[in-house]
Amino acid sequence: MADELIKDMGLIFLTECPATPLTHILALNANDYAENLAKLLSSENPVDATLYLTRACNLKCITCYVSASRPLPNELNTNEWIRVVDELSELGVRYLYLLGGEPLLLLNRGLLDIIKRGKENGMVISLSTNGTLVSEEVALKLRDSGVDQVQVSLDGPNPVINDIIRGHGSFRKAINAIKHLKKAGITVTLSYTVTISNTDYVEDFVKLAASLNVPAVTFIRVQEFGRASGGNLGISNELAYEVLVKLSKLGSINVKVVYSGFRFGLMNLMSKAYSEAEELLNRLKVTNYGICPAGKSRLVIDANGDIYGCELLMRPEFREGNVRWDDLGKVWVSGFKAFRNRVHNSSCTKCPFFELCQGGCPARAYAKYGSLNGPDPFCPFISG
Repeated sequence: MADELIKDMGLIFLTECPATPLTHILALNANDYAENLAKLLSSENPVDATLYLTRACNLKCITCYVSASRPLPNELNTNEWIRVVDELSELGVRYLYLLGGEPLLLLNRGLLDIIKRGKENGMVISLSTNGTLVSEEVALKLRDSGVDQVQVSLDGPNPVINDIIRGHGSFRKAINAIKHLKKAGITVTLSYTVTISNTDYVEDFVKLAASLNVPAVTFIRVQEFGRASGGNLGISNELAYEVLVKLSKLGSINVKVVYSGFRFGLMNLMSKAYSEAEELLNRLKVTNYGICPAGKSRLVIDANGDIYGCELLMRPEFREGNVRWDDLGKVWVSGFKAFRNRVHNSSCTKCPFFELCQGGCPARAYAKYGSLNGPDPFCPFISG
């Protein structure tokens, strides 16, 4: 039966946020993964920050939620980013996630200095890359910078599937990147954005990761924002459920599989998953879990210095300031009210899952209803 097959349903329920990097950053802490993740997702202090170092990218992946292509006007320079890293450290941020665009386009323009500054501040640094620019020399430079983890993005287990999504030749280059990074001694994880075109290949992808000796894979349900909003890439809850079942059937394989955004794919198992999530939080004495960490335990800084709670809502109406002229500490204390003071839809508050679900993802609600207060359109229990 599926409820006996799918493991860690409580964690799948809790890790609905598709934006937080904590799922993959903590994935290698096999013994205390659930405990660390649940506690950090429940934090009321800034725990992690995502820095979009540039919007420039050498690929045009159809799944890109920020439509990365060209740099933004007036992107921050190295010294400005270093100051931001220092300010984030003073706020208590422990986990720093660097991406773009393609951050390796800045390899010789400050990226390594930014990583080193983060390490000097005692932060855990994860970098996301498409892998196309990673040579043996680049891998060694990244190693010497002290980066803790590099996540390589692939969306298929072979060139036929991946390259339709990410561009011709991207699969081969990413595989070479993984080999170079591992040879240099860098911890590598993989991410896979699940779309309507690649759901049938998730098992093969985990097997590919195993063959490359990659210890962890994150499956992210595609979020239809940015470039990903125009291609009918989204999957139904039924397909999401099938993905969970397929991956659970893999059995004993030496790759940790983690999920982002699959809560509503649990379908008829939601009740059991909710109970498991409650049990986990009670055991850990966590009382302040929140589905959305935006402006509560995490923040996002765009390439031009604009401050946001969530990368899916990097829009003028959710801009909290800019690091060039606003004090980041003051912004953290007084900003992000749209997320912190979210007023939930009455149809959500009557739901038996509300205490932990809390209306689901506000970014998806905003995309459909024009309000953060609407119900999550992924929810199978709410119509309209």
